Amino acid sequence: MAMSKSAKKAFYVLIADDSADDRFLLRNTIRRAGRLQIVGEVSHGAEVISYLEGCAEFGDRHKFPLPDLLLLDLKMPNKDGFEVLKWLKEQSFPKLTVVVLTDSMHSEHIKRALDLGADLFQVKPRTNDDRLTLLLALEDHLLQAALTDTPSTRAGHTTQAYA
Repeated sequence: MAMSKSAKKAFYVLIADDSADDRFLLRNTIRRAGRLQIVGEVSHGAEVISYLEGCAEFGDRHKFPLPDLLLLDLKMPNKDGFEVLKWLKEQSFPKLTVVVLTDSMHSEHIKRALDLGADLFQVKPRTNDDRLTLLLALEDHLLQAALTDTPSTRAGHTTQAYA
């Protein structure tokens, strides 16, 4: 099967989580996934927006390229994950896949996140094996989307929630 022109060798990941421990665990696991490459780590929602807008220290797109995948925590200071999702819904990032990684399994949080445009709602994996399984599945999802030229869109996309 021939790869389409949009198939990428690497998929850029932006990690947004106020927990340094959770960022560390994700960073170490992402290193084990062949095509995922971290392009940035931020600790609050306002930084997510600054990164995606290319503002302030994130103005150099060579150093801080737009991500293909945003791993977004819900509970963060200076704009929480819901506020980031609300902002994203009003923007145009058609190739961005947004995965909410959180400790919350409140049904209203799941519904709200998916209604605001998250592509996936996932409870943070607690083991290295579970984390790797999740990231490899996300990598496969991004690869399949690139192969079929079907980018995620912020409006009318398929959403899923997993416990």
